[in-house]
Amino acid sequence: MNVKREQPSMGLLVMLAAACGFAVANIYYNQTMLPSIGATFGKSAADVGWIATLTQLGYASGLLLFVPLGDRLRRRNLILCLLVVNMLTLLGLTFASDFRQVLITSAALGLSSVSAQVIIPVASSLVSAAERGKVVGLMVSGLSTGAVLARTLSGFVSAWAGWRGMFALAAGLDFLLFLLILWRMPLTAPATQVSYRDLLISLWKLWRKYPQLRQSSAMGATAFAGFSAFWGSMASLLALSPYGYSSDHAGLFGLASIVGVCASATIGKLTDRLGVLPVSGLGAALVLLAFVMLYLTGGSGFWWCIALCAAAMDLGNRANQIANQTRILALAPEAVSRLNTIFMMTFFLGGALGSAAGSWAAAHYGWHGMAMMGGAFIFATLTINRLSRRGSLILSST
Repeated sequence: MNVKREQPSMGLLVMLAAACGFAVANIYYNQTMLPSIGATFGKSAADVGWIATLTQLGYASGLLLFVPLGDRLRRRNLILCLLVVNMLTLLGLTFASDFRQVLITSAALGLSSVSAQVIIPVASSLVSAAERGKVVGLMVSGLSTGAVLARTLSGFVSAWAGWRGMFALAAGLDFLLFLLILWRMPLTAPATQVSYRDLLISLWKLWRKYPQLRQSSAMGATAFAGFSAFWGSMASLLALSPYGYSSDHAGLFGLASIVGVCASATIGKLTDRLGVLPVSGLGAALVLLAFVMLYLTGGSGFWWCIALCAAAMDLGNRANQIANQTRILALAPEAVSRLNTIFMMTFFLGGALGSAAGSWAAAHYGWHGMAMMGGAFIFATLTINRLSRRGSLILSST
């Protein structure tokens, strides 16, 4: 006897998508505020670059430690606990008295900002298989919008209320999100009784079993490293001559990412039509072209070149991510959450490396150094892509 599944309301799905956006936004607020934070504590651009690096390292650790628990615990309870910790870390940043406290709390902020990756499986489980793709697409759109608006919002708010004011506002948004989740999210039963230890062990087994997972994770990590090399140092570079832009002006460049958000559905269709590796390669090539343009024009004072490059980078990085994520999620339907954990964890580890390397290169060699560092990461992405197409790259787990 078939039991008809009660479909969730569009209002609930939109609320969950917004929750994904607000959750992931927490790891991007600091990017346009790095010069302001550095000025408060008398730190250089290279020093404050560690804020973005540690936030992304914390996020990668949270993906490993907490997201697999979504299969073991009631997901609503897990999300609420993560939000409470997230609020406390944001308040810690608001009242931070020294730079070391900012660094430690930034890592904790990233660690507790992974609730979006728990929300997505909840949303997909509420609908039938025929509706699942559309709902997951809505959740990813929420994620993308959150990342876009975070940089712009933080730029404007910090210009008027300081970087502490932005973190205080983010804590308030988390509180509202906590109330919405408590009120509207269904209380679903755990999907498995497997122990936490066995859940973590299964991640390693999946990594060893699927060479496609290792290849796509490597491409995602190196591409996001290049993307983060740009965003982790852009605000500091724009604060210098010939631009002299404040945080609110730097935040406006985040609006260039709307191009990638609007193109997400088209990228998914191209992936189905052309295949994963061609779309991933095209995305990486577009990012590499943007770094070449930044090398040639970054220090010239042409703001529109920076905006164009930001849009191209977001579009190319999004193409690379969507294509590779599509590839790995099709490997084992019974282990989708854990496959996503592995991919996203390596993705943000790459982002952390890119933020650190980009900040260092920008602090020592300006726009040229940042562009060369980012371009090197993207060249690695293209190399992995090319070897994967030829079938000559296994990326052995041994």
